[in-house]
Amino acid sequence: MKEQQSSAGVKAAPDQSFPPGGLVDLARVAYQNTRLTVTEVRPKIFAFIGAGGTVTAVSGSQGCAVIDTGYGPRVVEIRRGIASALHQAPRWLVNTHWHFDHTDGNSAFTESGATLVAHTNCRARLSQDQYVPSLEWKVPAAPRIAWPTVTFDAPIAIDLGGEILQLIPEAPAHTDGDVAAWLPSANVMIMGDLLVNGSYPIIDESSRGSLRGMIEVIERLLRVVNADTVVVPGHGPIGDRQTLLGFRDMLCAIEARIQPMIASQSSAAEIIAAAPTSDFDPVWGHGYVSGDIFLRMVLAGLGFTTTPQAL
Repeated sequence: MKEQQSSAGVKAAPDQSFPPGGLVDLARVAYQNTRLTVTEVRPKIFAFIGAGGTVTAVSGSQGCAVIDTGYGPRVVEIRRGIASALHQAPRWLVNTHWHFDHTDGNSAFTESGATLVAHTNCRARLSQDQYVPSLEWKVPAAPRIAWPTVTFDAPIAIDLGGEILQLIPEAPAHTDGDVAAWLPSANVMIMGDLLVNGSYPIIDESSRGSLRGMIEVIERLLRVVNADTVVVPGHGPIGDRQTLLGFRDMLCAIEARIQPMIASQSSAAEIIAAAPTSDFDPVWGHGYVSGDIFLRMVLAGLGFTTTPQAL
């Protein structure tokens, strides 16, 4: 895989409301200050890592497809990188889910004529105000030009010419509008935030996300990939099937520790005090999602809490 780097660009941040110093605030700081790395994961398939959620661009004789559109203040830089790498304007856009760091660039790309494709629930989330209680995060509806115009809730395929892009809608996991993008000829699986490489994932309980849902989706996708598959996560370095297995095993281990405490009717405070993520935190908790924050989201997905203060 070939890598190169480019410097960061700056634009106004999206108008969203969240607590200063909270997870979303910390994430925005990271997305603003991380250098954009461009990696050719397969011939004519490029991943743009660091400027929000990973953006993947796929070249084809029938047009270029872009999976996810990045974080708002970095979109100009991302678009410039795609143009330099592929020498094609995007014809198709795909959102893997609705969160800002994967969709902020929607308007910029659709204004240039690209068709935006996503899960039916992704459009529903983008077109209405959202609130994530576990993060105290208020998100206004996106402008209409940023809404997907082609939606689906069953698998579909886009012929790019030389490559078929298969879009696989998933049951609620990270959110209720998750999509995995599969390139069978190139043997590349693009996961969105169904996989985060090297840190804990976000689990958005407001969008019906859950730890069990994450595990079940990964189990299904493990049956699709093989030892030679390139796996593109929503955040973090490019991975492979072993990366996906390690992520699954971590989630399963934490679930196995929490389940007996839930069965014994432990409170959220008691579960947190037991520190069920503690031995995983040195590996998975060093990003902006700490073990405590991850556990908060897991418990919120189980209906234990509605606000951080309740923990």
